[in-house]
Amino acid sequence: MKKITEILNQENEEEIILQIGEIIWHKLDYNYENISNLSEVEKTFVFVDILEGQVNNGGFDQFFFNSSGDYTYEVLKAYENIGAYKTAKLIYEAIRIFPQNPISKDTQTRREIMKSLNEGISEKWDQLDDKFYEYEDNIIKLLVEYFKENNKQF
Repeated sequence: MKKITEILNQENEEEIILQIGEIIWHKLDYNYENISNLSEVEKTFVFVDILEGQVNNGGFDQFFFNSSGDYTYEVLKAYENIGAYKTAKLIYEAIRIFPQNPISKDTQTRREIMKSLNEGISEKWDQLDDKFYEYEDNIIKLLVEYFKENNKQF
């Protein structure tokens, strides 16, 4: 595998994200339970990657319903860490809409709460999904800048 500095010197930002992501997920052994083994920068990437995957696949409903929701507050902090404040605001709104705050770190507890969601909450999350898809923050660029500023933490 390439060294981090070599990866960060590439011009293609998407390729940088893919290659660094591969290194980080490999360190995790593709298992969230190993997240404590990562640096703060690496965790930030994982939390951003988790939300991107969940919301782009099924929206905030899916994010909260799945085990990814265990990391709700870490995800919010990760977007703040990289300077994606418009996206962080959307996440904050999605959290605020959740029927019970603070949001439980237990997947089953969240699922029980979500069983009785009223249609209004799902509609509000759908609206936030649509705003999320507009990508007002350039997440790739922000992540690359964050990696370059913190490259010693890999």
